[in-house]
Amino acid sequence: MTQGLILDYLQYSPDVGPRPKLAGRGAIIGRSTIGAEPFLAAWATIRADGEAIRVGANAWFGEHATVHIADSVQGAVIGNDVTVGRYGLVHACTLGDGVVVGESAVVMDGASVGSHALVAADSVVPPRKQLPGGFVYAGHPAKPLREIAPAELASIARDLRAGSIAPLLASMRLPAWAEVASRVAGGDDPLRRQEGAIPRIARAYIAPTSIVAGAVEVADDSSVFFGCAIAAGDGRIVVGPRSNVQDNSILATDRRRGDLVLGAGVTIGHNVEIGSAIIGDGVLIGMGARLGDEVVVEAGACIAAGAWVDPGTVVPAGWIWAGRPARAFREIKDSERREFARAGEVYVRYAGAYRAGARSQPSATRPAR
Repeated sequence: MTQGLILDYLQYSPDVGPRPKLAGRGAIIGRSTIGAEPFLAAWATIRADGEAIRVGANAWFGEHATVHIADSVQGAVIGNDVTVGRYGLVHACTLGDGVVVGESAVVMDGASVGSHALVAADSVVPPRKQLPGGFVYAGHPAKPLREIAPAELASIARDLRAGSIAPLLASMRLPAWAEVASRVAGGDDPLRRQEGAIPRIARAYIAPTSIVAGAVEVADDSSVFFGCAIAAGDGRIVVGPRSNVQDNSILATDRRRGDLVLGAGVTIGHNVEIGSAIIGDGVLIGMGARLGDEVVVEAGACIAAGAWVDPGTVVPAGWIWAGRPARAFREIKDSERREFARAGEVYVRYAGAYRAGARSQPSATRPAR
């Protein structure tokens, strides 16, 4: 497979071991050090810009899996023989050897999962949580279910890599990527015509493995990152100024469902799915969240990582909503507001750096060897 990309970020070039296999639109970016024989399925993304990522040998990442870092805070360290299912997210954390992460599971900043553990589908490992090896973990937050022997875990991992998904690893709510993609004309250009309309992109960054289709407006200093799909159908989507849509998120609607409008300074975390919605200024949508149609998130509010928001929900300004289904959790602290704003500024900086790299270093993007 040679359709994926190995992409520089600023002065950093990935160091990828022998015999990599990157499927269509899989991507390895920046200060990544990857061991021998990595496999990235379609749209899987390892993005090491603000910190470093280290991945051991024989790693396997399913479709739309994401590995990222916490800018200027912490990278990600992944051991040998690790397997991550579709839409699995590994963020600024540590995974020991032989760990298996199920579909749509999220391992968050500062967490550590010990060797030969299994994180079940749709689970969330909270920030800084330390999970010993040798157990099955499940839930939101992830808790131990039972011990698991290395031989059983290895068998589950082999089956997943071969396309047979054990019940523990099968998500209840994967984003509807195939349905969205089926309505978008093919081609390699991220910008696509849909229902007679073409996107309008201002001074913004659109990653080369993303899809932006139809009547979509992306304002100045905004960004759409790797593996994302933003598809308006016969409706309308607006991404306001200084907003960011992070890797492998899907924003899709149509006229019947209603518009999707993001205000200014909005952060959409990795592997998020949003339908029709009104998202106010300064909102943060946590990684792995799912938002149904006709949701309103008022200015300065937050949807917690891994939350599932029912259609028609109104999230009031200044509040965090969490859970499945999402409910009011507590008001946002001033320190959190400052951190959310800092995260948004990081992505404005990223957008500028990636735009400059695309203009000045056309040779920085190259097929996988």
